[in-house]
Amino acid sequence: HRMKLVGKRGLSGLVEIALYALMVVAFGLTITLPWSVAAVTHHQPGGAGWWYEKYLAVLLVSGVLSECILWQARGLMHNVNTGKAFSRNTVRRLRTIGWFCLALALFYFVAVFIVTRFFMVVVFVAFSVVGTILFVFAELFLQAVRYKEENDMTI
Repeated sequence: HRMKLVGKRGLSGLVEIALYALMVVAFGLTITLPWSVAAVTHHQPGGAGWWYEKYLAVLLVSGVLSECILWQARGLMHNVNTGKAFSRNTVRRLRTIGWFCLALALFYFVAVFIVTRFFMVVVFVAFSVVGTILFVFAELFLQAVRYKEENDMTI
């Protein structure tokens, strides 16, 4: 017996719920950054090299953009779970996530010159690739939407 993959009671329903939970966790982590950065990095505000401020800025921007990506992804999964996967709304959400990914990639590209850490290059490359792929998927979904609209009109 195979598990149902699509629908509120399938795997995609669980993914939608998980995205809600991740949004709550990401929001909580983002708003606590002014305190947690000092505890995790052992750098204090106004310290030598301004490391606290640098880490705080990078993590705040990352948190806000991640929250935006999660919001769009949750909406995309809602479309899937309500039978509206092949809709212009899904195409818009894929493109929006792509733009947020590219914005995050650009931010990390610039930030690597301020906070020189290897992981920042990895984040830059990863979000550049994911953002670009999402634009390709958006175009594929747009073609599917057009076929669906054309098919719906002939019925």
